[in-house]
Amino acid sequence: MTPDATPRDSHMGVGQQAAPTSEASEQWARVKALFLQALDLPESARPAFLDQACGAEPALRREVESLLASHAAAGDFGETPAVAMLPPLTDQSSTRRLEPGARLGAYEVTDFIAAGGMGEVYRARHTVLGRDVAIKILPSNQSDEASARRLIREARNAAVLSHPAICTIHEIGESPDGPFIVMEYVPGRLLSDLLRDGVPTPDAALRYGIQIAEALSHAHQHGIVHRDLKSSNIIITGDDRPVILDFGLAKRLAGGDEAYETTLTAAHVLAGTLSHMAPEVLLGGQPDVRSDVWALGVVLYELVNGELPFQGRTAYETSSAILENQPRRSRKSVPLALRLVIERCLMKEPAARYQHAADVHAALDAIRRRRSWPLVGPLLIAARPRQLRVAAALVLLLPALLFAGLWVRNMIAHDPPISSIAVLPIGNATGDARAQYYADGFTEGLITQLGTVVEARIIPRTSVLSAFAQTSSRAQIARRLNADVIVEGTLRRADERVVIDLKLTDAARARVLWSETHERDSRDVLVLQADLVRALALAVRLAMRPDAVDRLALVRTVSPAAYEEYLKGRYQWNQRTPTSLRTAVTHFTRATELDPTYAPAYAALADCYNQLGTVMVSGGSPREWRPRAAAAAIKALQLDPYLADAHAALGYVRHYQWQWAEAERAFRRALELNPNSPLARTWYANLLMSRGRFTEALEQLRSAQTLDPFSLVVNTNVGWTLIVAGRLEEAIAQLRRTLELDSTYVQARQRLTSALSLAGHTQEALQRAERLVVQTDSANYSLVILAHVSARAGRSAQARALLARMHERAQRAYVPPWSFVHPYVALGEIDTAADYTEQAFEEGSNGIAYLFADAELAPLRQHPRVRTILTRAGFD
Repeated sequence: MTPDATPRDSHMGVGQQAAPTSEASEQWARVKALFLQALDLPESARPAFLDQACGAEPALRREVESLLASHAAAGDFGETPAVAMLPPLTDQSSTRRLEPGARLGAYEVTDFIAAGGMGEVYRARHTVLGRDVAIKILPSNQSDEASARRLIREARNAAVLSHPAICTIHEIGESPDGPFIVMEYVPGRLLSDLLRDGVPTPDAALRYGIQIAEALSHAHQHGIVHRDLKSSNIIITGDDRPVILDFGLAKRLAGGDEAYETTLTAAHVLAGTLSHMAPEVLLGGQPDVRSDVWALGVVLYELVNGELPFQGRTAYETSSAILENQPRRSRKSVPLALRLVIERCLMKEPAARYQHAADVHAALDAIRRRRSWPLVGPLLIAARPRQLRVAAALVLLLPALLFAGLWVRNMIAHDPPISSIAVLPIGNATGDARAQYYADGFTEGLITQLGTVVEARIIPRTSVLSAFAQTSSRAQIARRLNADVIVEGTLRRADERVVIDLKLTDAARARVLWSETHERDSRDVLVLQADLVRALALAVRLAMRPDAVDRLALVRTVSPAAYEEYLKGRYQWNQRTPTSLRTAVTHFTRATELDPTYAPAYAALADCYNQLGTVMVSGGSPREWRPRAAAAAIKALQLDPYLADAHAALGYVRHYQWQWAEAERAFRRALELNPNSPLARTWYANLLMSRGRFTEALEQLRSAQTLDPFSLVVNTNVGWTLIVAGRLEEAIAQLRRTLELDSTYVQARQRLTSALSLAGHTQEALQRAERLVVQTDSANYSLVILAHVSARAGRSAQARALLARMHERAQRAYVPPWSFVHPYVALGEIDTAADYTEQAFEEGSNGIAYLFADAELAPLRQHPRVRTILTRAGFD
């Protein structure tokens, strides 16, 4: 196993690794100390020093010499990113250099930019498109296979990233001398050069820091650790925005699409730049997201102070300062809130730092939004040092004081804790009625985020819509839904910004508990939802789950176009018809094409594929749809292992692949991540019911009903489970109540017709079945119901005529084999029913999952061929 393949502790976050053992740390400390001492000596004096220092420990000497060799090979290329407008460096690594006019594939070299031990960078132009680019090639003394793999790995790491503050990789090319990387040409000045001219203004420093933290968070969310973030790897462009360069030392985190990769750096090689290296990396630990947070803290310190936080006359002194000293004092003009953020980034223990770059981004953005520099600036400038500290502390503590006041007010008023929340449909204030899907989708996303992070009942969209359709009175809506509070708001969009006005109302007392306006770039709409959840939870003392803060901090950006396609797909998915599901597939597929890393779109695709492969929808054979559903669900989980919907979708797949234990694990994980998901509870109940675990199934369904009392899907499944459990009169009563919610809901009508027939209410069952055929335009499942009811009523000729009609239809279009099973059992033709059961088994029909539990199929289960199927499906 390579050093980069060290397994993560299961209790640690993404990319966080266990520290080296004390023995290993002690050994590495000796190696590091000798390496740094040798580094301070002239090269000619190093052998004698190692003779004396290492004595009879050849292994120790080999480790130190390995570090010295790696240091020499790396050169200074870490300080020479692939950008234009940089002063050329002395070429130390190559005996030849490409001249202007040289060709690399479709590119013509126009100028030399920089060189170092890890590559040479040229400016070039595409001969057809006329586009200026930067091209990185291997130095001539590293034209070996390992170096080529390293260069390609660098390109692959950076190519998965798409962010305005990260240098874009265009392609990997191949020339006779080896591979080359074609990168975005970024004109501007290095941040390190700008800092030599003086520190930026506080506003500019904060803006740069926010953009750099956001870009680093984007890399982490895609499983990439930079490992060499520093001011000389950041360029400030002509339009005054930072761009991070050179992912040459980057590596993938475990848990992404790939396992740990073997990197260029062998065990204990100091990858990166000493001045920006985290203490745990100096001590031999593996770099992870938190070591990047340390480097980000160093860059932030440089931005506001114009110098490094840890300095020494030699490498040994610098490393000692990093390991033992506190950062140098910041300038007095640096706002206290910003100093505190930097100090937390630079905590010696990784666990004491911000755990993700997204946390740093959120902290800096909060300072930007809430600080009052324009208002208190003159006061702070005129104040004496002690007054400055007091004023800055008051500015920093003001939000906490306000929150404390709110808390005291609520306690005095004896407000009961909030245990249930209804989010009303967010109003569409865009001025474009066609954008209603966007407001609806934002509402659904906000409900989902609340459901996954707060310890409260979050009422799903379906029940809220039902109550909202009955009355506009907030008090009545709250009573119908048994909700403590109501969230409502409006959404506006302007100049690629999304603005949300939100308020929280105690409907029973007709008073507003909280209201705020938040806005973000449309790329950050998911972050905007997380902002609102945080603000709402803070304002009214909502309990949050233990991992909620980390999960909110990991919320990612998303391409606006991809998000809109996703929302259009959700709108179609909610219609639940064969046509709307296929339309939803088109939108979700387009979303994955526009943003291949957006996990919810893959999970939604899995849901569509799952439904299209069912008997009720009859969208096609499960042989076609179920493998697609599995692939989409697995892809979603590779991108986001904390996505509850993806776990639920995979549980659905595994249920109907008769992988019983795997299905149950997936459903349980989905409910751990989002206990407020009624659909996950319903699908889990179906699994339990198919195994004959009726009590557990009904417990899950009752929980789903409590969450979503007006859900037609949930209420219909309660009735269905009661049917299979043999509690027919209860089932009939439940399904009648469901149809009181919506008399047109087809699945409830189908289930009620079956229940009436099984309970001996033959005449009503026949009447309902005949109306169903007319009202659904003779849909497959309606013909099945009528044939089944007719056979049970003794109308064998009518039943056979209907089955003949279905056989004829099956010659032209797909008809699920399972559709024929119940009617033939009712006719007493068990051999024929067994034939169709075998066909259903071979195509993986979801009907097979209920073969064991359905009491009506008892005669069929005695058939020898069906007993074999039960065994093969894992029922024995």
